[in-house]
Amino acid sequence: MWKLLMFTSFFLIVSMLAVADIVFLSDRDGKSNVYVMNDNGSNVRQITNTPFRKGNLRWSPDGQRFLYAPDLNSEDHRQQQQIDIFMINAGGAGERNLTEHSALDTTSCWSPDGTHIVFSSTRSGGWELYRMEIATRKVRQLTRLGFASAPDWSPDGKNIVFTRQSQGIYTMRADGKNVRPLLRRPRKGQFGNSIIISGFPRWSSDGKHILYSEAEYVPNRLLATSILIVNVRTRHVRVLDTPKGWTINKVCWADDGDAVLFAGVPEGLDNIYKIYKYRLSDGQITNLTQHPSDNWGMDWTPHNSLSVSAREKLTTQWARLKAK
Repeated sequence: MWKLLMFTSFFLIVSMLAVADIVFLSDRDGKSNVYVMNDNGSNVRQITNTPFRKGNLRWSPDGQRFLYAPDLNSEDHRQQQQIDIFMINAGGAGERNLTEHSALDTTSCWSPDGTHIVFSSTRSGGWELYRMEIATRKVRQLTRLGFASAPDWSPDGKNIVFTRQSQGIYTMRADGKNVRPLLRRPRKGQFGNSIIISGFPRWSSDGKHILYSEAEYVPNRLLATSILIVNVRTRHVRVLDTPKGWTINKVCWADDGDAVLFAGVPEGLDNIYKIYKYRLSDGQITNLTQHPSDNWGMDWTPHNSLSVSAREKLTTQWARLKAK
C-alpha cells in the first residue's frame, strides 16, 4: 500500500510541475530568433542565436524537437531567398537541415507518430505539398493544385488539412487523394467584392474541429481578420468574438483545446505583433508577451518545462549546415 501511495504522490508532483510550453519568434534581441515560454507567458528563454529570418515553428508530437524554416540568405540582399526546413532539439542542440534543396521549403507539420513531415515547396514550380520520411529523407509529392500550403496532419494520421489561399481551406487523405474543400460553400466577405484569404488551419487534438484564420482584402488594403473553428462532421462555423479593428495573423490551439493562441495587433498600434491567448469558455483575451518587441509565429505543446542554458543555444556555422 505504501508503495502505491508513494507512486501516487510522485505522479501528482510530476503532474503539478508539468507545464505547457509555447515556442515563438521574437525580434527582442534585434534579430528574428526562437524563444520558448510557459503557457502563461512566464519564464521566457532564448533558443537560437543566428541572424537569419525564421518562420514555421512546429513542435514534434513528443515535445522534444521542433521544426522551423530559416532563410539562409536573408543577410545578403543580393541573393535570392534560400529557405530550408530545419529540425532541432527543444534546447537548441542537434540541429539538422532536413530539406537541403534549392527550392523554397516552408510551412510544415509532423505526422502524429513523428516519423514523417509534410511541407510546402516550390520545387515543382508552384507551391505544392510534399511528404518526407525523416529517417531516409525520401520525398514524395502529394499535390498538384497550383497552390497548397500550411499543412496540418490529423491526430489519427488519416488526413491532412491545408490552405489553397483565396480558394479556402481544404482536406485530403494523407496519401494526397480525395482533395475537397472544408466548407461546402465559400464564405462571403463583409465588404462586398472583397477577397478572403484563409490560412494556418489546425486540427483539434480530438480531430473533431479545425481552427484557422481569415483575412479580407480589397486591392492594397486589409479590411478585417477573423478566427474560425469548424466542426468537421457538421461543418458548423464558429467565428470567435475578437475585438474589431485588430489585425490577426497565425493561430493555433492551446490548453488542450480550451483556448486559442493568436498573433495580433490591436487597432491603432504600429504593426507590432503580440501573442494573445483567447479562452474559448468566455472569450477572455490575455497578452502573453508583455515586451515592446514583435512576437509571432507561436506553437503550443504540453510537456515538462524545458531547462535551457546559454550553452545549449543554437550557434552553429550555418554555411556548414547549408552544405549545398
